[in-house]
Amino acid sequence: MKNREDLAARVQAIIAMGEKVLATESKGFQQQTFVNEQQFHDFRISGLSFLSRVFGDNSQYYLRFKSEVTSPGTSRTKRGLGILSAATTELQNNWVETTRGAITTEILTEFMAMAKIHMEEGNLQSGIILIGAVIEKHLQNLCLAGNISISNQQSGSTAAKKPLQLTGEAYKKKLYDRQQHKRIITWLELCSSASQNTMSNISVEQVEDMHAHVSRFLADTPY
Repeated sequence: MKNREDLAARVQAIIAMGEKVLATESKGFQQQTFVNEQQFHDFRISGLSFLSRVFGDNSQYYLRFKSEVTSPGTSRTKRGLGILSAATTELQNNWVETTRGAITTEILTEFMAMAKIHMEEGNLQSGIILIGAVIEKHLQNLCLAGNISISNQQSGSTAAKKPLQLTGEAYKKKLYDRQQHKRIITWLELCSSASQNTMSNISVEQVEDMHAHVSRFLADTPY
C-alpha cells in the first residue's frame, strides 16, 4: 500500500477501467447485455486486488465485489463501479486514521499475545519473528497515516520499503522521537538475527523487554 493520495489515484484508475468496460456494451440473446470479456476480467482482478490490499479479504467491500462482479455483463460491471465508489468515499473520510486503524491495532495486539505464548513456551525465535511482523505492519500503517509512501518505484515497478527505511522516514517526519527510532532499529536487528538463525547471544530478558516496549509503542502511536 502507498500513501492516501496514491490510493485515491489507484481506485480512480480502476473506476476509469470499469467505465471503459461499460463502453464495450453489446446486446445478446433475449435482450441481455454483455461487455468485452477480457476487459471485464482485467477490471475484476484489479478491483479485487485493490480492495484486498487496502481493506482486507474480510471487508464488505472485497466480499461484495468478489460475489457480485462475476460475469462480463453490464449490470455486474455497474455493481463493481458502485462498490469502488463507496470505497472511494471511505478513503476520503479519513478511513486510515479511524476504521482501519482500529481493526489493525486489534489484530496486531492479538499477534503480540501469540508472541507472548511462544516466548512462555521457550520458543524465542517464533516469538521474535511474530513481533517483527507486528513492527513492520505498524510502521507501514503509521507511515500511511502520516502521508509517507511505503513503496519505492524501481524501473517502473513497485517494491515495498524495508522497515529500516520506514522508521528512518517516520523519524524524519517527526512521527516519534530519536529515542524511539533507536529502539526500533535495535528491535529490527534482533528480528533479523532471529530470521537468520543467528540469535545465540539473545537472552530471554531481551526478548521480554522488546515485547513490552513494542506493546507500548503500539499504544503510544495510534493512526
